[in-house]
Amino acid sequence: MSSQQQSAPAFSNRMRKFAPARLDEERLAEAVLYAMIGAVLLLIWATLGSAFFNPTNLGSVLQQIPEFALFSLAMGLSMVSGGIDLSVIAVADLAGIFAAKIMTAATLQAAIGQDGVIALACAAALGSGFLIGLFNGVVTVRFGIPPLLTTLGSMMLFAGLGSGLTGGVGITGMPSVYVDAISAKLAGGLPYSFCAILAIFLLLSGYVRVSVFGKSLFLYGENKVAALFSGLRLERTLVMSYAICGVLAAAAGLVMLARFNSMKVGFGDSFLLEAILVAVLAGMDPNGGRGRLFNVLLTVLLLQCVENAFTIAGLSPYAKKMIWGGLLLLFMALNFFFRRIVARRLTALSIKRQAVLAAGGAPAVGA
Repeated sequence: MSSQQQSAPAFSNRMRKFAPARLDEERLAEAVLYAMIGAVLLLIWATLGSAFFNPTNLGSVLQQIPEFALFSLAMGLSMVSGGIDLSVIAVADLAGIFAAKIMTAATLQAAIGQDGVIALACAAALGSGFLIGLFNGVVTVRFGIPPLLTTLGSMMLFAGLGSGLTGGVGITGMPSVYVDAISAKLAGGLPYSFCAILAIFLLLSGYVRVSVFGKSLFLYGENKVAALFSGLRLERTLVMSYAICGVLAAAAGLVMLARFNSMKVGFGDSFLLEAILVAVLAGMDPNGGRGRLFNVLLTVLLLQCVENAFTIAGLSPYAKKMIWGGLLLLFMALNFFFRRIVARRLTALSIKRQAVLAAGGAPAVGA
């Protein structure tokens, strides 16, 4: 056997090792995201130093992200299957309104006590979010309506319902125990709310990664035709994914209720586009099939750090959206740039591999 024939399998093995790692767009997007996080943190350290990196300020950053993180997680989960959920803010507001009405009902407080009222309000809010999510999923799956239109319609429907329940007036006067829960901290200054958010992200992202439910969502987002012929129960999976999005949105509504000590329609409207921004920055493909949900939390932390740094530096708050939009464009541009480099490199290696195989196979044919 010639040296060329011996080199062909070795080269083929190197190609198999090289291609998956370089061709995996998810890992490429992650690498770009992590590089951006590192660059931003280094820039903040160079400009602000200990004014930003101190326990008090870092604790403040962590305490400000729970509702933003929950909205972004719900948006990211909906993108896994190639959908989107525009109703998350309306669901959060309506769930918060239900909870606020229960917590401020004097008759209920007299009957079951303050702790019972808080528990009932939280259960009602999360249950309503679950049912609204089921509604979105069933309408999308059973009637074949695109998720964009389904959730746009439900956003308007439930925002109108919330306005009718409150008359456009905020509900105030939540129990102090409930309001104080959002600011509670561990002995080291770490907010309880952030610990809860971290646990939610770890559990949900891990479950989606390893379960049949999650694999079905990714398969459906990656290739809908293949998913339909796979034998998986896709309709139930898609409906449950939107139900989970509804629960996450309702949980965000409970956080806003505690943070503002009031609730009405319109709270959190600014989070909708920002949640979409975070999901895309985190590497979630709007077409579905790619992305890691835990990266959503990292992206929320990145943007919250940038906003906090702006506040410390005394920069205009109106520049926040400009910077966030710039980060999104930079992220997309870098992904496109590196994908082109990788594609060219793989094409060159493929041509070289074919040449090596052809040169190695020629003597055998002649023999």
